[in-house]
Amino acid sequence: MEVWIRQSMAYHCIENGGMPFPVPGRLYDRALGESLYSDRMRFIRRVDELGFDGLIFTEHHFGPNGGLTPSPIVMLAAASQVTERIKLVTMGISLSVYEQPVRLAEELAMIDNLCHGRLVVGLITSAAQSLYAFTIPVDEERSRYHEAYHLMVRAWTDPEPFEWRGTHFNYDCVSILPRPLQTPHPPIWTTCSSEESLQWAARNHFCLVAPGTTAQTFDILNYYREYAQTHCGWTPTAMDLGMAREFYIAPTQAQIDAVIDDLLDNDEVNGVNPRFRVPVLTKMLREQWSTRTYDYGSHLGRPAGSGRSAEGYSGGQFLLGDPDAITRQIIEQHDVCGRPGVLIIRPEIGTMSLDEVGDGLELFAKEVLPTVRAIQ
Repeated sequence: MEVWIRQSMAYHCIENGGMPFPVPGRLYDRALGESLYSDRMRFIRRVDELGFDGLIFTEHHFGPNGGLTPSPIVMLAAASQVTERIKLVTMGISLSVYEQPVRLAEELAMIDNLCHGRLVVGLITSAAQSLYAFTIPVDEERSRYHEAYHLMVRAWTDPEPFEWRGTHFNYDCVSILPRPLQTPHPPIWTTCSSEESLQWAARNHFCLVAPGTTAQTFDILNYYREYAQTHCGWTPTAMDLGMAREFYIAPTQAQIDAVIDDLLDNDEVNGVNPRFRVPVLTKMLREQWSTRTYDYGSHLGRPAGSGRSAEGYSGGQFLLGDPDAITRQIIEQHDVCGRPGVLIIRPEIGTMSLDEVGDGLELFAKEVLPTVRAIQ
């Protein structure tokens, strides 16, 4: 089983209290921002040296959550020069907000060459936060995403120049250079849970990361596997499937008990996502949800809420414990969830420094990762 690390890359400059959305320019501390990026590059190098399999870069706009990564493209390019073996993963690119998918195809192809074929492209449905940032109507999101995807794949793979006339994009000629190093193109992943999104992803042979509790993760992966087999003529392998988890590790449970409440309180104050704190985002989000269904499996509803909670912990969404406890949780969940081949963990909580996060990952790499790697 592979282990990928999901970065948060938050921006917080208020010591007591949460950050607003959108973050006004007057709250941006240039010296702090420069320092955070420098620290991040050292962290990226450290994660690579620890032997993890993948490092994830997200995309967020205007808010403190992921505030330092509006462009995963820029971070991927930078990371390609300070890492040697780890996969560089987007999870994901908010494809519907890109006005020039051909330019994006070119840039991703450049990165695949710069990192010697280690790029993994994760694409996602654009959240309300991204749609709001670029004034994209909610009812155009899905069609823009899907058309941009097909255009980008054709740009990577068509051996001849071609014309494109679509609903959202028009090109007299497409013939990109360079081409991706990987053939026919880098692996494509997504994370989703609605029936409509899962079906579209299966039709296009995406790899899938499932969110939610252990029960929800099983339902999502099982539905996806069965739909791909029954309706799309292919069977996802273990390495086509992953489960996403929140994460905190320490040498002993006593050390966890001493800090976890404060870490979670800080995480709650800072806010992982402003979608339910900002009325315009909440309205857009509910409009998106109104076009999606979740009536499969046993959970009968969209996975919701943070894994960093009592409910998330009891449901398996939050891996929390010393190395032995974390190892047991992963082994148990791997079996219950249908044996996915990739585990994604997000280790940055609250106001943890990247040194603290790295220390936890070093402990995981030494005492947990060898066992997890052997899981099949």
